[in-house]
Amino acid sequence: MYGLLILFLFVWSVVPAFADSGTAAPPVHAFASPRITSIQLSPSGRHLAVLRTHEGKTYLDTQTVAGQDAHRVVSTDNQEYVITWFRWANDERLLVGIQFAATRDTIDSVETRLLAVNRDGTQQIPNLFKQAPFLSLFGKKHFPQVQDRIVGTIPRDPRHVLLALDLERPLSPDVYKVDVYSGERQLVQVNPGLEPGANTISHWVADREGHVRAGAGQFQTMVHVIVKQPESSIWRNLAHYDLAKETGLLPLAFDADPAWLYVRDQHQGKAAIFKINVVDRRVDRVLVAADARHDLMGELVYAPGRRKVVGVRYGAADQRVLFWDFDAQRLQARIDRAIPGLTNVIHSSSDDGRWHIVQSSDAVHPPQWSLFDEHDGRMVLLGKAYPDLDAAALVAPRETFITARDGKELSAFLTIPKDREPRELPLILFPHGGPASQGRGGFNYWTQWFVSRGWAVLEPRFRGTEGYGDEFLRAGFQRWGLEMQDDLTDSVRWAIRSGIASAHRICIVGSGYGGYAALMGAVKTPDLYRCAVSLGGVTDLPQLVSDSRWYLNQKQVVESRIGSWWGDRERLRETSPVFHAQEIRTPLLLMHGAVDRAVAVSHGRDMAEALKAAHVTTYRYVELPFADQALSREQDRIHVFKELEQFLTAHLD
Repeated sequence: MYGLLILFLFVWSVVPAFADSGTAAPPVHAFASPRITSIQLSPSGRHLAVLRTHEGKTYLDTQTVAGQDAHRVVSTDNQEYVITWFRWANDERLLVGIQFAATRDTIDSVETRLLAVNRDGTQQIPNLFKQAPFLSLFGKKHFPQVQDRIVGTIPRDPRHVLLALDLERPLSPDVYKVDVYSGERQLVQVNPGLEPGANTISHWVADREGHVRAGAGQFQTMVHVIVKQPESSIWRNLAHYDLAKETGLLPLAFDADPAWLYVRDQHQGKAAIFKINVVDRRVDRVLVAADARHDLMGELVYAPGRRKVVGVRYGAADQRVLFWDFDAQRLQARIDRAIPGLTNVIHSSSDDGRWHIVQSSDAVHPPQWSLFDEHDGRMVLLGKAYPDLDAAALVAPRETFITARDGKELSAFLTIPKDREPRELPLILFPHGGPASQGRGGFNYWTQWFVSRGWAVLEPRFRGTEGYGDEFLRAGFQRWGLEMQDDLTDSVRWAIRSGIASAHRICIVGSGYGGYAALMGAVKTPDLYRCAVSLGGVTDLPQLVSDSRWYLNQKQVVESRIGSWWGDRERLRETSPVFHAQEIRTPLLLMHGAVDRAVAVSHGRDMAEALKAAHVTTYRYVELPFADQALSREQDRIHVFKELEQFLTAHLD
């Protein structure tokens, strides 16, 4: 059996290797889209589904665990839509979340749909949502923008899932029981909101029996959490707070015992996991998991069969799991002994707990997937995300700590090129996007690509970064271009004082917020950088704040984090690169995707026009006509890498 498995999956992970595997840097395509994004087991453990990319296209394929009965289920060129997730609804049927850029009433948006298909590719329904032919009391029903929000499953009912849809009232999703074969739906939970947008629930939580029993909603910056007891129809208030002033409780999941609800809340300044007894409120809530240095921001982890909660991931970019269940800890120890030295995460399990798909990685090991048999302890490699990258040629970052000018301690990751002394090196300052999002020390294909070209990389965790506590996060609120930018400047100066970086060969490169920071670096500290690169960067803060008024709750949240379009207009203009184009003399590469929905392409176009009007001649503007913010298409990633290589080589080498 194992031989068949390895032989079949080999074709999923291998592409032609680059010519010289000695000292030559890997080619650009080796760092492009991962060949495998996810592998999941069916509930019985008999079948595998694999999401993979090859030659610019993405495929969802299935086969038996024994390597037989292979099928191509879904494919996309990533231009019309991209696949964002998939899951087995039962042993024969798959649900696939797809996403695409759209425009609603002249407002740019992102739409999602839910595709359903059998594992052999038959009975495909491209859109599981069916618009009813009749009218509601208020006229034609709203056509939901987001149609792939799975609330939960129903035990012993493999034909249905719970799906949140704002069909009756825009932005107020109710919960429906949906047939995964026909799309027929039955309303099971009405949103308690009394008017569109106000006091409505946007996030629903079902218990392990498939009953909707908790929810959270936000209106402007006020968050409202509700819960109800088993077998009850009465909603009770659980929490109410102002997100602009504090980070409060959020419901996550019910345990196998329906009386207990897991929530995320603050503990000694960090996000931690608690259990609350919603039946007997006299019982004190229980602190289940906490970390003294970092927030626990990721998803909860379940035992096979998805009834008992056993742990929590640190975050989306940090897949490490903090377990509180002894059996789960023991299983993790067995897996770690089978694949020593890597961060091993159970990605998928059979319901009986025998078979597990394990994703393994670290900073110098791109993700790989293996099948673990819990009965005999055997681990079989299934495939690799970046098969052309040899771990021996990659370099691990090291965490260091930098003191900002006001005394605040900043964590930073420094990666030095292979076989180079950390002295007088060309350096890439690589601020992350978000600006809150970040990863801690895991595999980063951007970092490894920079280092493979001989450039050191410094990645500071400036104030405003999540994962380091609420105080550190809020220290970045309304400080774009100010202390947040100073943290980056102080990080570069630390690298120069330490003798690591050559003072005349430093470039700042970033995407999203990182692109904004690169532009502001060229504005505020032009003598510090030899060049700057902005990929999909924000350039106009007043415009960013103004655009937020079209999206639910965005205006108030954006104003609390960035500033008020009117009240803070002078500060916003002063910290917007587009209004300082005439001051930029640093060589600049400006790139933007035309279907970027995180930062509208108008930001890139307006910046290019401002530079042109200011007669700046040291910039290049590249617009990618089909690229989104994530560079989902392999062609776009390769294009960006080639532009970067030409530009950075000219200024750093």
